Amino acid sequence: MKKEDLIAKGLTEEHAKICVDAWDDAMKGYVPKERFDEVNGKLKEANGTIETLKKNNTDNEALQKQVKQYKDKVTELETAAANTQKEYALKDKLKEAGVVDADYIIYKQGGLDKFTFDRDGKPIGVDDILKPMKETTPHLFQKSGTGGYNPTGGGTPPAKNPFAKDSFNLTEQGKLLRENPAQARELAAAAGVKL
Repeated sequence: MKKEDLIAKGLTEEHAKICVDAWDDAMKGYVPKERFDEVNGKLKEANGTIETLKKNNTDNEALQKQVKQYKDKVTELETAAANTQKEYALKDKLKEAGVVDADYIIYKQGGLDKFTFDRDGKPIGVDDILKPMKETTPHLFQKSGTGGYNPTGGGTPPAKNPFAKDSFNLTEQGKLLRENPAQARELAAAAGVKL
C-alpha cells in the first residue's frame, strides 16, 4: 500500500499517511503496546475527522461516498491489524507447544479463523487441537530429550562404509573426510584402512 495511491483515490495526505502507517504496523507482526495505542489514537482522530466531514457536508453526495469508502478502508485496516496480532500470538503459542512449523499447523486447521481467541487476541484451546496431531503426526513436533540422533563423531551415519571393499567409493570418502574427519577415521579403521 502506497501513500500516493491513497492520495490519488481522494485521501488527504494526512489521512493517507495515517492509513499507510497503520498498514505498515499491521504487517510487521507484533506491535508494542505503546505503538498500538499511538496508532489507535491516530485512527480515532481519523474517524473523528471523517465524522466532522460527514456532518459539515451532508449535501455533498460525492463526499459522502468518499467518506464511506474511507470508513470501509479503516475498518479493513483494523481487521487486518487484529488478525496479524492474533496470528503472531497463535504462532507463539504453537512454538511453546513444540510445533516445528506453525504456519503448516494453521494451514492444516483451515486458517486463522478456525482457532478461538479471547478478547485480548490470545488463542484458546490450542492444546486440545494439538493433542490428536501429536499422536497422528509426531514429526510436526520437536522431540523431547536430546533432540534426536547425536553420535559421538557428529553428523548422520552413512548408509554404507565408503572405505569397505564391498562399498568402496572415493567420492564419499573425500566428502566424509572434508565434513567429518573423526567419523572418516572411525569408518576407515573399521574397514581395516589406515588414514
